[in-house]
Amino acid sequence: MLLDINELNPKDYNDVVEYSQDESTIALRYIAACSIIANLANDLDPDLLPDDENVDLSICKMLMDGAIEIESLSKSIH
Repeated sequence: MLLDINELNPKDYNDVVEYSQDESTIALRYIAACSIIANLANDLDPDLLPDDENVDLSICKMLMDGAIEIESLSKSIH
């Protein structure tokens, strides 16, 4: 069940924070993010027919062009 992150009880919130700091989940989270972005793009314009691979390639292009930068992973909670 999808809940607003602010509605989680303290234990569940801490579990999510711990999961987010686990570097072994980065690839899975990236795939999920690409899928979410592709779905959102399709919701905005159904004629686009985006897919995860095109989203990934777009992200790669933006990184290669220096259009976006990714900060080093932080070990602390902000």
